[in-house]
Amino acid sequence: MKTILLTFILLTGLLLAGSGCGKETSYMILENHYITACGVNDPLKNVQWLTEFCKEHTPTDFTGNTLTISIYKNKTSVENHYVISFVNSEVVDYSRKEVYDCSGLRLFLKGIAGPTPTGWDEFFQENEFVATIWELKAKN
Repeated sequence: MKTILLTFILLTGLLLAGSGCGKETSYMILENHYITACGVNDPLKNVQWLTEFCKEHTPTDFTGNTLTISIYKNKTSVENHYVISFVNSEVVDYSRKEVYDCSGLRLFLKGIAGPTPTGWDEFFQENEFVATIWELKAKN
C-alpha cells in the first residue's frame, strides 16, 4: 500500500512540476488612438465592431505571432477600409489578410494558399496605406 501511495505522490509531483516548464510567450500591444477613419475619431474606441474584434483577440486567446489592423484610404475619394493581417510563423507559410468596410462587412479574404479573390489586386491599386492602428505581436 505504501508503494502505491508513494508512486501516486511521485507522479503527481512530476506532473505539477512539468506543467510550469512550458515556454510562455509574452505579447506587446500597440495602439494608435490619434487617427480619424470612416468619419470617426479614434476608431479603436468609437467603432463598435472594431472594439469587439480587439477584445476578442487578446493575448490569452491569440495563437499567432502578429495581428495587425491598418487603415487604407481610397486614392480618389475619402473612403476608408480596415485591413486586418494575421501572420503565424509557427505554422509553415500561414498568413491571411481581410479587408473590411467601415460597417464591419468583410469585403475580401485572402490566405496564402488560396486563390486571389476577384478585385483584390484592384483594391490595393486604388487604396493606399494610411496607418497601423492596432498590433498584437508576440515577443520572443
